Amino acid sequence: MSTRYDAIIIGAGHNGLVAAAYLARAGRRVLALERREIVGGACVTEEVWPGYRVSAAAYLCSLLHPRIVADLELPRYGFEVYRRETGGFAPFPDGSHLLIYPDAERTARELERFLGSRAETDAYFAFEAEIERAADILEPFFFGPSPTLDQLADAYAQAGERMLFEEFFTLSVRELLERRFSDPRLMAVLATDGLIGTCAGVETPGTAYVLLHHYMGRVLGTRGLWGFVRGGMGRITQALAESAREHGAQILPGSEVTRILTRGDRAVGVALANGDTYEAEAILSNAHPAVTFQLLDSPLPEPLRDTLSGWRSEGVSCKINLGVTQLPDFTCLRAAGIPPEIGMLGTVHICPSLDYLEQAWQDARQGRPSVSPMIEIYTQTITDRSLAPEGRHILSCFTQYFPYTLQAGLDYETEAQRYADRILDILAQYAPNIRASVERRQILTPQHLERQFALVGGHIFHGEITPDQMFGGRCGMKGPQTPIPGLYLCGSGAFPGGCVSGFPGWNAAQALLRPVA
Repeated sequence: MSTRYDAIIIGAGHNGLVAAAYLARAGRRVLALERREIVGGACVTEEVWPGYRVSAAAYLCSLLHPRIVADLELPRYGFEVYRRETGGFAPFPDGSHLLIYPDAERTARELERFLGSRAETDAYFAFEAEIERAADILEPFFFGPSPTLDQLADAYAQAGERMLFEEFFTLSVRELLERRFSDPRLMAVLATDGLIGTCAGVETPGTAYVLLHHYMGRVLGTRGLWGFVRGGMGRITQALAESAREHGAQILPGSEVTRILTRGDRAVGVALANGDTYEAEAILSNAHPAVTFQLLDSPLPEPLRDTLSGWRSEGVSCKINLGVTQLPDFTCLRAAGIPPEIGMLGTVHICPSLDYLEQAWQDARQGRPSVSPMIEIYTQTITDRSLAPEGRHILSCFTQYFPYTLQAGLDYETEAQRYADRILDILAQYAPNIRASVERRQILTPQHLERQFALVGGHIFHGEITPDQMFGGRCGMKGPQTPIPGLYLCGSGAFPGGCVSGFPGWNAAQALLRPVA
């Protein structure tokens, strides 16, 4: 059968749903098609084990822009983000520990205790202020086509912040931090934001920008704050879907697109695996760019083939979700007279030094999973008991590095199990009870992420978000419009890249609603 729409959206992940909701509110006839039986893409809450509702892939909320939340009335559809009582906790091999709080006063006291230096504490807050200024200049550019680095340099210069541009857009995260701090433990904790989801190490130029990107959110009114979503990350996409449907959008789970139909040089519709076809004035793809262009039933233009061949999109992130009977009992907290669960209220950082992080990356460069990986742990079940059975908790471990492609002679599935075992061994050095408490585990290496969520190369951002793949044209395109008339990208492969922000979906919808003459 054939039905015609104003816009067809391939993939009902968060960005596709943002685009669908905006277009539907503008009176457009919208159809969103999702390959899986549930909507949400990688931003879902799934019952991985009986009684456990897990944010299987995306796990925290920060970059979802307040403008999008307000425009689409997401709280009315059940979206609620709440503050974590502890911003972060880091135990160290020497028995020391650092706690970061959401408020400046408690954080200042803790930093002075931990660092023994007022100057280093002041440097921490000065760095936060620099990030705030850098993000304020960059943020308006996220609503629109990708600026060039020269345009950004001009914007920072006009704001009197040329040095911030030179540092955040050219340096490695190591050099950025070593210009400001001396304590290796503090620098290691801060450096992880420059590595998350990125096929790079602390010494790789461009990772300073990755850190800034992860501070671009303003959830609950605070720049860089990361919060939990009540009911798990799937409540974001469920709220988006409900907002879109209430305004007339049609969303069809279990509908795999197998071809993008073209007529002449223009995209005009899609064909599904079941044989159904649909036509539209515009096709918006929330899928990875490589998947999108492979679906075309006509040859790609030569420049586009060249762009795709150079697109770096092999991931190194491995998510390990654990079902446990006990929370980790951190020895260092108990020795300090602090209830161990305090550490679990925020992000737990296992990364003793910059050298430790760099060695983890060097392992991956050789095609091996890191011997001593970077580990970040999140536990929402302390504050949201709806997500796990009584007496049980979920530990979500975001780790790096596990390469998408392993060196010859290594069996992928065997290495995945060994890597997960090493994660538990490392955690047990800080919380000896952890191993006996694990009842369930889910391992999502880059290849598993690719199979489950159609993330090509297992890259959680649809490709690197270092400056060379962000500014002046993401995947060769400054905005959502592709070189194929009628075909738009609305996913993380479009500017401004990955994280659960909604920006690419917003930009794609606006390209249709307010076309440039």
